[in-house]
Amino acid sequence: MGAVRKGWLLLVVFALWSLAGCAPQISAPPVHSVAYYAAQIHPPVVAPVAPVVSPTISAATPAQPVRIVVSTTSHLLRIYRGDILLATYPVAIGFNGSAPRRIRGDDVTPVGHYHIGWILYGTQYGPFMGLTYPNKDNAEWGLKEGIITHRQYEAIVDAIDAGQTPPQNTPLGGEIGIHGMGPQFSDDPDSKVFPGRWTAGCVALSNWDAQQIAALVRVGTSVEIVGEVRGYRRNLDPRAELAWTQYLHRQKRDTEALPPHTDSSLHSVNYGHNPKPQKPDSRIIH
Repeated sequence: MGAVRKGWLLLVVFALWSLAGCAPQISAPPVHSVAYYAAQIHPPVVAPVAPVVSPTISAATPAQPVRIVVSTTSHLLRIYRGDILLATYPVAIGFNGSAPRRIRGDDVTPVGHYHIGWILYGTQYGPFMGLTYPNKDNAEWGLKEGIITHRQYEAIVDAIDAGQTPPQNTPLGGEIGIHGMGPQFSDDPDSKVFPGRWTAGCVALSNWDAQQIAALVRVGTSVEIVGEVRGYRRNLDPRAELAWTQYLHRQKRDTEALPPHTDSSLHSVNYGHNPKPQKPDSRIIH
């Protein structure tokens, strides 16, 4: 019996020794980063699809020209390329608001469709983008009301039909443009136009904004001036009104007395050139 117990004891000791010999060979599972395990995940199989090609403008397709819309109601100038709005700028307008018709000296911004007829740099208001005012509608009204003569009317219409800037020195007025505030004001990008109605009929912006617009437009760029007609008045006292009427009658009489084609003061300017018109009306700030 003692021999049997001794045998079992030897077997137990041998088994324990065997387990102890295997223990160093059992190691803890390795610890890896999340990236390691993510890399082991095979990507799903996706059926191929046809590529989506975005429409592009061909190099042979010219870019659409820019156009300007001025709202005299909201005092904002918006510049578009086609139907895409590029920028919006605050503006000031004429001292007496806006109207679809005007005469020289009434400080009104003309509502209607025009073009940029010339661009001058280095003026007292920075870049000056002159408009092709008066247009045919202005001329028809002026003729009907007896403000301009038939010759003046024809000179305006002929210039517009020829793609030129109409005469700027008729009683309907001229030198209406888009411009900055001048060197006495800041050129800083954060500067703003002096708000409200204070020009002699032009559309005014800050110096910086005027420079941005001048860099985008060209001679012939479309300019649409829209808005409600409010506060339109001649701003002339009775004595000035009488003097103005007498002046118109004298101008009409003298002009009609001239032989045909001798009125060299009625001249138009081709869109293809930057003319040197009379200096913009110096009565900008009131």
